[in-house]
Amino acid sequence: MDIIAFLKDLALMPADWIRAHLLNIATAFTTALLVIYGDQINGAVKRRIRPYPFIVRTLVFVLLCSAGYGMLTVLITPSVAQFLRYFGDQYIAPVVVASFFAIGVLAERKKYM
Repeated sequence: MDIIAFLKDLALMPADWIRAHLLNIATAFTTALLVIYGDQINGAVKRRIRPYPFIVRTLVFVLLCSAGYGMLTVLITPSVAQFLRYFGDQYIAPVVVASFFAIGVLAERKKYM
């Protein structure tokens, strides 16, 4: 076995694992971003529904938090997974690792860490 082929196979092993778990990774990205930016989403909704009665405001927030964020996760996750597939085997592992680091930086800047 040639050493170059061995190194190439070794480099592609993380890509195989990532492809097998791509939907879970995309879900992790999506939910982490929703947690980081959820307070801004909630604030925008709060400003829009401020003039309505308490019952309506409460119902809107219950729907937003129980169904809205779940629906956003379900709708966004496949797009994130499809986007990650564009990078191919050679670059998917570094992109996923860099993306997790970027999400960590965003969380730290928002004081979640």
